[in-house]
Amino acid sequence: MVTELLDNGFVAFLLLYPELLSIELHNGGEISYDLYVGGKVTYIDNCDKDLMSLQVIDDMVEALGYSEQFMNYYYKIPNMDLSNGLKSIQSDFDV
Repeated sequence: MVTELLDNGFVAFLLLYPELLSIELHNGGEISYDLYVGGKVTYIDNCDKDLMSLQVIDDMVEALGYSEQFMNYYYKIPNMDLSNGLKSIQSDFDV
């Protein structure tokens, strides 16, 4: 079994549950060209990629205390900078 070959329990967990991912959520700051200024970073672990939706993101953001504000959501394409790799999330398809 794969888990017997690995010393790192976290890596074994990821191999057993490849549908799970972690989200690095920047919040409370603002985007200034190629930088995210201010705010903080929150990590949300064990998110099931097959169940992600705008409603799930809304729930995450509400849990951070942003329940009464309109929010624009974006994701960054890995290994790209903000000026080229930032994409808007407007529907469940984008999630």
